Amino acid sequence: HINPKILGYNTCTYIGVKLERGSMYKDVVPEFEKIPEVVECHFTTGPYTMLIKLYARDNEHLMELLNSKIQEIPGVMATETLISLRQSVKRTIPICNIKD
Repeated sequence: HINPKILGYNTCTYIGVKLERGSMYKDVVPEFEKIPEVVECHFTTGPYTMLIKLYARDNEHLMELLNSKIQEIPGVMATETLISLRQSVKRTIPICNIKD
C-alpha cells in the first residue's frame, strides 16, 4: 500500500450516505466504484445506509466530488461529511490471535 499523501491526496474523508431506500444499495455501489477516490464502501446500520471512505487532494477537490459526483448518484438523498484530522491507530488483526 502507498501513502495517499505521497500522491497528493491530503484529505481523508468519511461520508455517511442516506439512500431513498436501503434496497438501492446494490445500484449505488457500482456508481461509487466509478469514483477512483472512493477507497472503501460499507452497507451499515444506524443513521446512514452507507459509509464511504475517500481521499481528496484538498477541500476544494472534496467539494467537487460531493457536488458533481456523489450527490448526483440516483438514490442518494443526503450526505454527511467527516474529515479525518489524524489517523491515530492503524493495524490489522494479528494472526497469533486466531484459534482453531
